[in-house]
Amino acid sequence: MRRPQIGIMGSSEADDTQRRVAEAAGRAVARAGAALVTGGRDGVMQAAAKGCAEAGGTVIAVTPFAPMEQVNEYTHYVIPTGLGWARNVITAISGDVILVVGGAAGTLSEIAYAWMYDRPIVALSESGGWAKKLAGERIDHRREDCIIDCDDVSKLGPILSELLAKRPLKTIPPVGPDAP
Repeated sequence: MRRPQIGIMGSSEADDTQRRVAEAAGRAVARAGAALVTGGRDGVMQAAAKGCAEAGGTVIAVTPFAPMEQVNEYTHYVIPTGLGWARNVITAISGDVILVVGGAAGTLSEIAYAWMYDRPIVALSESGGWAKKLAGERIDHRREDCIIDCDDVSKLGPILSELLAKRPLKTIPPVGPDAP
């Protein structure tokens, strides 16, 4: 069975509050037994990766760059896309759950992709930005649920547990000549 993956989306130009929230959220991801998926850059991504890595978790970076070296120092695995901002669709659908910390235009695009691809989205509204603006809101008519508002990162653990319990972590059985 595959392990859960949780994406943390947020700006590379984060303020101190956003970095604090992101680092705590990264620790919560590790405690939930999930791998963290980020964009691999600085700001929110670096703080989340630091929290996750220091708590013993695994960090995966889906970077906008082609060189594998252009990631923060807390990254374990790199997926270098060379796609620039277009890589946002990949980061947004690589999590079983998506967490939003602050956020600018790039984060907004990731929120939209996560919504379109039916990923549960949790907005850490204390961090401001798009997280605060969209917490508790529906993006459009395509889904009945809302973006979940987590107004204090200390409340994140139970939210993640509940969301991950609802997401089946099924894998497709092998096919072809090597299949049992």
